[in-house]
Parts: sequence; C-alpha cells; structure tokens
Amino acid sequence: MSVFTRTPMRRFLLLLAILLVCVEPLHAQIEVGLEIKRHFLMLYEPIVAIVTVKNMAGRDVQLTDTPSQSWFSFAVSRPDGQLVPPCDPDYRLTPLTIPAGETVKRSIVLNTIYPVRELGMYRVRALIYFSATDKYYQSRMIPLELSEGKTIWQHLAGVPEGAAGAGGTRKLSLLSFRQSDYSVLYARVEDVDSGMVYATMPLGHILGGLEPNAQVDTQSNLHILQAVGPKTYLYSCVSSNGELLSQDTYYSTTTRPTLHKNAAGMVALVGGSLQPDNGSLAEKAKLANKLSDRPVQIPTE
Repeated sequence: MSVFTRTPMRRFLLLLAILLVCVEPLHAQIEVGLEIKRHFLMLYEPIVAIVTVKNMAGRDVQLTDTPSQSWFSFAVSRPDGQLVPPCDPDYRLTPLTIPAGETVKRSIVLNTIYPVRELGMYRVRALIYFSATDKYYQSRMIPLELSEGKTIWQHLAGVPEGAAGAGGTRKLSLLSFRQSDYSVLYARVEDVDSGMVYATMPLGHILGGLEPNAQVDTQSNLHILQAVGPKTYLYSCVSSNGELLSQDTYYSTTTRPTLHKNAAGMVALVGGSLQPDNGSLAEKAKLANKLSDRPVQIPTE
C-alpha cells in the first residue's frame, strides 16, 4: 500500500477539484462512457469498471500524459464530496491513439488503483485528459455502495513452504451476500498479521437452506462445495494466496457429490457426475483479481 505525505495529498486533491471544474461540457471532441454492472457490492470485492472512449474530433487523436497530468483517471468521491486519491498519484500510462470516429474500450479493477476499502456510498466518474485541448472529458456519475457479507464459516491456516508468504497465517472465510432476489457465496483470504485482504471472490449462488461444505487440505487450499441448483453443485478450490485454482460443476446422479478428507489431509470430491464443459474458470479468474495487485497499465479488454 502506498504511503503519502500530507502535503502532496492536499496538492493532489486540490488539483483534481480544479480540473473537475474545467471539464468540457458541450461539443466534446471526446465522449467518455463508464459502466459498472453492479452498484451494490461486497467490501473488498473487485469493482470492474468498463470505460469507453469515443473520438468525435474528426481526426485521429493521441491521448498521452503530460508532466503534470495523466490522460486516464477516475474521480472517486464519498457522499460528503471528499475525493479519494489513487494509491499512486504519480502513475504513468502508455499513450493511446484513437482513429477518427473510432471507439476504444478498457476495463480495470477500480479498487486496485483507488483505495475503495470502506463501507458506505461512493460516486465514480471516468476522466480522460486530452492535451491538445487542455481539457478533461468525463463520463456520467455512477453510484456504488459497499456493504459487508455475513460470515458463515472461518478457518485459520498456515502458508506452506514454497508458497508466497510461507510461514504466515491466513484467515479463510466463506460469506453470504444478499442481492436483490438471491444470495451469493464469497470466499475471502486475508493475512492474519497484516490484515491484508488477498481476495474476496464471488463463487456462485447459494441455494436456500443448504449450507456449503468447506475443507482445507495440507497445502492450505480451501475446497468448497455448494449447491447452486436442483441436483447441481459447484466445486471450487482457492489457494492460500487468494487464487482461484479450479472450479467445476457436478450433478447429483446415482450418488451425491461430497467432499472427503483422508488421513493424510488430502481433499477430494467423491460422487456425482462432472459437467463436460467447464469453460467459466477464465471469467471467474478475471473477477478474482487480487486487491494486492497494483497494475500501472490499464488492462485491455
């Protein structure tokens, strides 16, 4: 986590407040869009922001940093209007050229570059600085609310030799989080000593009345089996560093799938029938990006 002194922080907040006043309102040469699919999220859950930038200048434009401005940023504020500064106020980005009339799209996990790690309401805008006009162009404002889930299972596990953070202790948790008409099961991995949260990842729906089953193996990997539908189960495995190692769907056929831990501490799924096509792991892994990551580039979609 970046450490800031009070004076640079004040300068940053004052500069951003001035820039927001200078945002181009009409006849914009650049149109900025922002999409965040869910506005009600769990604390520490990856906040995936999708930003679109449309070139309406009638010519090719190049978006590039200047000595004092970054061409891409967000304005993140709390309800009282207080701006949330980025983790690194001096980050620099690769220039981007947009042909005339074209639109580019970028996605980023917002809370890897802004410390949005407190309960409550936030407001988010995407800002694009165009050095040729010396103006900022902004997206519409999107509200976000961060809340906490209900802990339904916890376990302390040591980090094994050979793994990152070996010798440390992880708190492995399962939490339920209520959406509008259903609940979602989340896995959270955090360091006991530092309090750092390595991951808070959605695993899938929780079928009402059926508690998930969790086991921890000798490598401190967390195995979770949850019912997600009639005779349908999701089996996930999460490492002690918050990585989604696997996720597969099983059906209850002649036998019901269950987790089994043997005398040697190995965990395996017994029974049930594996669904042939399990191509969702890559998408799940995108949502499970660790908040400990600090990317300096905006990942392409």
